[in-house]
Amino acid sequence: MTGGTTDRAGDSRLFIRGIGAWLPPTRDTVDKAVAAGSYGRDRAVKDGFSSVAVEHELFPADMGVEAARRALDGIDRREIDWLAWTSIHRTGHKTLWPVASYAHHELGLDPGALPFSLNQGCNGAFVAMRLAADHVRHHPDASAVVVGADRFEGSLFDRWSSDHGTVYGDAASAVVLSSKPGPIEVLFLDVEQGSELERMYRDESPTPEDADNPGRDYDVGSAKRAYLQRFGDGEIRSVFADTLGRLREKLLARYPLDRHPARYVVYPNVGAGISAGFYQDSFGDLAQANAWDYGRTIGHTGVSDQVLGLADLIDRGLLAPGDRVLLIGAGNGLSAAVMLVEIRSD
Repeated sequence: MTGGTTDRAGDSRLFIRGIGAWLPPTRDTVDKAVAAGSYGRDRAVKDGFSSVAVEHELFPADMGVEAARRALDGIDRREIDWLAWTSIHRTGHKTLWPVASYAHHELGLDPGALPFSLNQGCNGAFVAMRLAADHVRHHPDASAVVVGADRFEGSLFDRWSSDHGTVYGDAASAVVLSSKPGPIEVLFLDVEQGSELERMYRDESPTPEDADNPGRDYDVGSAKRAYLQRFGDGEIRSVFADTLGRLREKLLARYPLDRHPARYVVYPNVGAGISAGFYQDSFGDLAQANAWDYGRTIGHTGVSDQVLGLADLIDRGLLAPGDRVLLIGAGNGLSAAVMLVEIRSD
């Protein structure tokens, strides 16, 4: 799949045959976090969230398995020969535990189906879907599952203060991709890199684990502050604009959404300040509406924001056959993605 696009001449078509979303019923409100001193009032106003999804019982492995079961409903498990697990945070189990193998077993997949984990920050699910697209094109009788799950509750990562510009929610998602027709068609999928920005998340020098400060590795904000003190924000703005601009250019070369906008665009749930500065500037004119009214209620869920947003639009009956939805992904690195899908049936 040269360049990552899905609609080159000669390529088979790509479909989402199943989609699964798993969210806990509990929401912790921003007002409560501000009152408790966990979240600064000025930040809360700028970021624009109203609440975050919080899971107190299930850990990510079981959250993801449940999302995958929902995505696989009505699909013969024997057709699945490829499973990718994506996440940005801990599983709750031992460090060397292979969570993808757990999902493979719990879902009852064939022994020949390949399970693996992929870590590419919050863009991991899109990277996995790009790889899945290649796989199902070369194996037209097979289908691939991409699962994403993260839980920040019960860890040393502070969902309100460990990062800047966003707050984190607990959730899981799954999609089943295939060249066999399904209710959602993937018209376009591409991934671009702006890897100069990896240093924004990297310590100035490696350090051994510190038993006296076990939460040190989760202090994402300190790395960002050090980067900004050293380089300012000029490089961030430039690399984001260039990377997203390349994706926009490739998309518009195939689908003129500037003249015929998509019904919705789903951005990463990273806060109104960041989203307005990067994603809306690059893609806001390519859709009639965005899904922030939903995203602001669950928080940034790691790898699952876009699939959850799409599932919510479907569940609320906001999409009809023929409607198109633009999904924008981005993660540390910088790794960024664009996917355009079209609803084919109710």
